[in-house]
Amino acid sequence: MVRQVRKMMPLPVEQWEILAVGGICLIPVVWFIVGILICIWVYRDAESRGMSGVLWLIIVLLTTIVGLIIYLVVRKDKKPEAPPPPPS
Repeated sequence: MVRQVRKMMPLPVEQWEILAVGGICLIPVVWFIVGILICIWVYRDAESRGMSGVLWLIIVLLTTIVGLIIYLVVRKDKKPEAPPPPPS
């Protein structure tokens, strides 16, 4: 008796499946980029307010949104810029 071996073919991938998988993979990448941008902003803002930028950067990196909310609550007021000297 001759046995016929059926060649297994992969299931056809529909276009929506590719888009869905691509979208699912894109979400963590966008989340990571937004997190990095927030950390950069917190560092620069803390330094401009006379606070430790590195400390706040680490806090926001480790605690994400919670750290950002804490920073926004406890941050100091911005130091006013020195007025320009009067013209002579």
